[in-house]
Amino acid sequence: MKKLEKKNGITLISLVITIVILLILAGISISALTNTGIFAKVKEAKEKSNNFEKEQSKILDAYENEMNQYDQNTILYKVKNGEIKIGDYIAYIPNIISNTDTGYTTLISNLETYSGSDENNTSTLKQENLNWRVLDVKDGQVRLISGKPTEVTITLKGYNGYNNSVKLLDDSCSVLYGNSEFASKVQNLKIEDIQEKMKKTVNIDDNYNEKFDIDTDKFYPEILKKEKGQKIDEIEGNELEISEQNFFIAQEGNMEANKLSLKYTYYSKEIKNTDFYNNKYYELFIKMQDKYFSYFMSSRCVGVSSGRGCFFIRNINSGKIDAANCSYFSNNYQNIDKDSFRPIVTLNSNVQIDLNNSGDGSTEENAYAIKWKMCILYIINYK
Repeated sequence: MKKLEKKNGITLISLVITIVILLILAGISISALTNTGIFAKVKEAKEKSNNFEKEQSKILDAYENEMNQYDQNTILYKVKNGEIKIGDYIAYIPNIISNTDTGYTTLISNLETYSGSDENNTSTLKQENLNWRVLDVKDGQVRLISGKPTEVTITLKGYNGYNNSVKLLDDSCSVLYGNSEFASKVQNLKIEDIQEKMKKTVNIDDNYNEKFDIDTDKFYPEILKKEKGQKIDEIEGNELEISEQNFFIAQEGNMEANKLSLKYTYYSKEIKNTDFYNNKYYELFIKMQDKYFSYFMSSRCVGVSSGRGCFFIRNINSGKIDAANCSYFSNNYQNIDKDSFRPIVTLNSNVQIDLNNSGDGSTEENAYAIKWKMCILYIINYK
């Protein structure tokens, strides 16, 4: 009996030793694989495959857009051939959302977290019954602009208001005015959307794009480190243009530089209808009938005044391309501002006009109706 117990004990010990040896060998093998870069190469191959698929998808989309411009029933064809004109009304209807939709609750949460203000909530940000007008054709797709700014406003404050303004405004437009069947993208109007419609001879500002060294009060918003042309402690940002942002920044305190060199991107200019190559854009962007528009653009800008840096959010106000109250100053003073916004809808290139149920696009009441896969969108009212 004792011999049997001893034998069993030896067998158990042998099993444990065997397992340990296998684990050691497995570790060596994994280490060898890691050291030879096989895992990294597999990961790289997967990333290349994903990038290839994305590139192929872009190519296919481009071919589809190219073919759809020859389909005489698409909005794209009719805009490119002048049958539908800039400023004509299109009966686009976004997906109706509720306060419990995941996208909406996430949007409200992000506004509360990243706007620098506690004034954004479900009572201040709602979907509205907007009308839609043809803005342009860009990258083979027709874009629509809301006929007027939203009545609801977004509040932005301080360095985080500046840091996250572009993404918060774009996300608000996407959530509130997207349509999964008809639109490939919805975002807020940007300064480039206006500037590219203006005559090249329009003078902006003598200081525009000039560099200014800040001698005292060198506080800055965190996103400035990524903005192209802005230099902090001799390191120049090279990642973001003034209207770009695809991530949130949760700055938790003041950030101060030893050296701060700012690229001047601010200007304020009163706009006339003759500043545009098509004066219909003056009506779309600046003034409709006798009413001037006021709204945020999804664009940041930087100015310098009395030796201090000023970090702004772009807006249209009282007939001017301008900027809202300076959100943040380099002396660490934080400001607050609220304004409306202007959604821009990029239609899928295959969206068609329903010729049998459309008006002539001249007014909101006579908007062109949209037809897609035998489905017709009619103008409806919802609150």
